[in-house]
Amino acid sequence: MIKLAIFAYLLSLATVTTGSSTSRSEFSYMKEKADNSAVVFIGDSRTVGMKAAITDIVDKDNEFFIAQSGEGYSWFKNTGIGQLKSTISLHKNINDWTIVTNFGVNDPDNAEKYVEEYEDLMTDIETSNSSKNIMMYVISVNPVDESKCSSRTNKEINKINEIFENGFEDETNSIIYINTNDYVKQIMISTDGLHYTDSTYRKIYKKILESIILEKSENYTA
Repeated sequence: MIKLAIFAYLLSLATVTTGSSTSRSEFSYMKEKADNSAVVFIGDSRTVGMKAAITDIVDKDNEFFIAQSGEGYSWFKNTGIGQLKSTISLHKNINDWTIVTNFGVNDPDNAEKYVEEYEDLMTDIETSNSSKNIMMYVISVNPVDESKCSSRTNKEINKINEIFENGFEDETNSIIYINTNDYVKQIMISTDGLHYTDSTYRKIYKKILESIILEKSENYTA
């Protein structure tokens, strides 16, 4: 059952207009109705880049970014998970959490480890926070521009995404896989082959939230 607060908050964030001068005030009304809801993005340098791209247009009171450039599974397991748990623990007033993960481009060989770690993490978080509504959305690894990037291929990325998709194909689970890769292939402008322009990051941010809203709306009860 999806509560009204988190649904309303996601809707407010998704009103970001890419390439515009959207004001923070545009989020205020919906934000006031969603003070007990939050979104946490956790990932690598692409998540760092997305945070920088949307920092001026998103109300960050209930939105958190936990990210480290150049990192992957080891950092997530040893550092990122601890920061995520601390974030949830420190904000006791927030009952509805949406966790958005975006790892894998730096360490494709760890795809299966991510699947196992995400499952263990959600079991742990749900047990420790039984009164809270918590969902995790695993975002696909988005494509590279192979004409500029020599460190990763889209064939490798497709393999990672296949493992993620197969690992979280049960939609009754509290972990949902979201494919943004196909969309990003159509709209991406890359700075170095691996990372994107601010405009592209804003489009990805909006696509992620719209995809989550679509999934939540299918199970929404006011």
